[in-house]
Amino acid sequence: MANYMTFFPVDNGDMTLIETKNKRYIMIDCNIRDAQSDDKIYDCNEYLNNNLPTDNGQIYLDAFFLTHSDNDHCRGIREYFNLCEPDKLDDDKIRIDELYVPAKLMMDDEHYNDDADAIREEAQRRLDLLGEDKADLPGNRIKIVGYSKELKDYTNVIIPAGATIDTINGDEDYGAEIFVLRPVKKANDDEESDVNDCTASFKISFEINDNTYVAIIGGDLVCDNWKEVIELNPDMEFDLLLAPHHCSWHAVSTEDTHTGKADSDIESFLEKSKEKAYVVSSSKAIKRDDDNPPSYRAKNVYIKHLKEAERFKCTAEYPNENNPKPLTFKITGQGLSIKSIDMSTTQYNSFTQKSYGGK
Repeated sequence: MANYMTFFPVDNGDMTLIETKNKRYIMIDCNIRDAQSDDKIYDCNEYLNNNLPTDNGQIYLDAFFLTHSDNDHCRGIREYFNLCEPDKLDDDKIRIDELYVPAKLMMDDEHYNDDADAIREEAQRRLDLLGEDKADLPGNRIKIVGYSKELKDYTNVIIPAGATIDTINGDEDYGAEIFVLRPVKKANDDEESDVNDCTASFKISFEINDNTYVAIIGGDLVCDNWKEVIELNPDMEFDLLLAPHHCSWHAVSTEDTHTGKADSDIESFLEKSKEKAYVVSSSKAIKRDDDNPPSYRAKNVYIKHLKEAERFKCTAEYPNENNPKPLTFKITGQGLSIKSIDMSTTQYNSFTQKSYGGK
């Protein structure tokens, strides 16, 4: 039995696909760009169509998690996913059986991008079905990540920080354990909080042969919020970390980007997992320049606390910068390993791209 976590080359953005040992498919964020108009863009949609399962010919995800509403975490959702009633599906788009949205998405009226607005509209459609039998149909299921007093009417589908997600798409034995790290209630209820302060963050545990392996997806956490997560979870270690906010300096420090020091609490946390950990930067290629994110100085902070520099991976540089491919970790009872590119074969479907504007 094996679990897989795949990180896609989407430049400064996040897109992670989890396949559990029980064959549940969970995606966290998406940043799908138009690969048909630029041959330098990896075709994430083609990968999904070739590797996701089907239900009577309909490609689907068991669950889609949105960490927050920035466009680089939800780009392409309208184009490539069904956001509609299950009986109105487009066969060429992916069905989302269960949708997980951060509390702040439902609290804010404006999100500054059409994809986030479309997810909010779809989430509200599903929320409006609560209490009806069809609310539990694939394509109608909904959960809100994080509590707020503004959302008290939806308590039954809210999963607050500090809670574990008991089921995925109606299945209690979905092959992993997902623990909600953020957003905490005080951040959601603070009128001054922005979407990064309220980003959804998760600790994902995979238990195999009495061994447990932990991956952390932090979304766009900034340093103070990251420190709060560490304080609330003092014993937390990890085997795989998605570097928050695309390897931003502001995730590891509150000080100046050029001259400041990394926060000591962040460094102590990273050091605890040094002997076993991998760190992934979902970002464009990391150069020794003034960009932030990704930050070259932040990359060096992570490498400092890894057993080997090769355990730091940037999605835009794997296996090489000229031709990046999805980075897949295989998680078995023996631990984590990086799946060979040659092993990444089509599992389910044969996908043919429609012509632009075609049917």
